[in-house]
Amino acid sequence: MKKIFVLIRDKLGDTVIAFQALAAYRAAHPDDEITLMVHAHYLPIIAREKGYRLIPYRSYFQAISWALWQRATFQHFDVVLVLRGFGEKVAKLAKTLPATQRIHALNRYPEVFENSPAAPDQHSESAQIHIAPAMRGLQVLDAALVCPEKLYLAGLSHYRKTPETVVICPVSDEIRRTLSPEDVARLIPSIQQRHPGLKLRILVRNSGESGFVSGEFAGAEVLAFGNIEGLLQKLGQAAAYYGSDTGIYHIAAAMDLPSVIFFGPSQPYKVILPAQKTEAVRLEALGQTHCDNKACQTPVCIHRAVANWAGKPAPDTPTPENCPLNPQ
Repeated sequence: MKKIFVLIRDKLGDTVIAFQALAAYRAAHPDDEITLMVHAHYLPIIAREKGYRLIPYRSYFQAISWALWQRATFQHFDVVLVLRGFGEKVAKLAKTLPATQRIHALNRYPEVFENSPAAPDQHSESAQIHIAPAMRGLQVLDAALVCPEKLYLAGLSHYRKTPETVVICPVSDEIRRTLSPEDVARLIPSIQQRHPGLKLRILVRNSGESGFVSGEFAGAEVLAFGNIEGLLQKLGQAAAYYGSDTGIYHIAAAMDLPSVIFFGPSQPYKVILPAQKTEAVRLEALGQTHCDNKACQTPVCIHRAVANWAGKPAPDTPTPENCPLNPQ
């Protein structure tokens, strides 16, 4: 039996993916004692998962204070494992905790994390799959550990109710991954045909986000979910999910919701695990090209993918400079 401390400190989608990898290890090693530190904002996502001692934190001060208390009370971990997390504060936290092994899944700070996996060939497809780094970190402990076939968190079944709605979630932290009001208006007739008798809900974090104001919109209802708990409750009432490649999609997938995801700059194979109930929609013209222009303000790739899927005329928007859709 190992006593393991795990840190997951990242954005929403990366947190869900890293936790799914950890769940695979948990299932293979039920006797290990796993302490998991995660931001309190994300706690509702994993609060009902079994087999973990959860340490939520809201600030670095709170996290390092907990680590110092472990040291002061002579606690010891066999392993300190960072599945997601960057920066010197993460290294300091790991160094503070008394441990036999320290592992960083992304092979950072080798002077602190002496047992990290070797960096992979970044050009290989397998290395680019989003769950791969967390799996490599865990495979230091169990070389035979197999990558999950899908995202699925059993504790989220608590939120699943009799389906009454279909959810469209157009928002993202990046404009290049955001569905515009025009995109959503194009989608609604096709979604209504696919799901007769179900209400359409457009979920945003706050009213007015990305041009979606709470109330009626083209035959759908715009609702602000506000926080993670509100999001889980609203997803739990849904029969299906429509959106783009965002962290919220990963929660929908972990709730086992059938999903249609519109991809622009990113590639579906990196994100969607083989057994997920997800239809990926991306322009064939992009091939396997990845766009690194995070400052893109005109995601023509997503707008055209939406129009093609909905059977509507594509918007006549010029492609931005350096767009992969431009002739080479």
